[in-house]
Amino acid sequence: MGTFNAPVSRSRRPPRPARGRMIRFRVSDEEYATLAEKSAAVGDMSKFLRDHLGKAQIRHREDERRRLAMLNRINANLNMISRWVNTHKSAADAVQVMVYLADVQRELGRVLEAMDRP
Repeated sequence: MGTFNAPVSRSRRPPRPARGRMIRFRVSDEEYATLAEKSAAVGDMSKFLRDHLGKAQIRHREDERRRLAMLNRINANLNMISRWVNTHKSAADAVQVMVYLADVQRELGRVLEAMDRP
């Protein structure tokens, strides 16, 4: 008798993951048109949404609102200090205040950069 050879798989693709879950949600006509237009470039909406699933960034709007309010208060205080420095330029303390303001401005720049990162 001859030897038995196992069938050789001709598919070079890895197996697809089982997709047993369905997501349904409502959108407006404008949202649907936008989604259909963007998904046409990749073929269909399902593929488009799957491709973007891992790229979505979650926004914590309440945290953003609180940070923005805090930055607005800091900005108002810095403006008051700047006005004082400009009014009292001849005072020796004004130079030191200006140095501190420059430090605060640099730190705020770092905070704003960190807030923009995901």
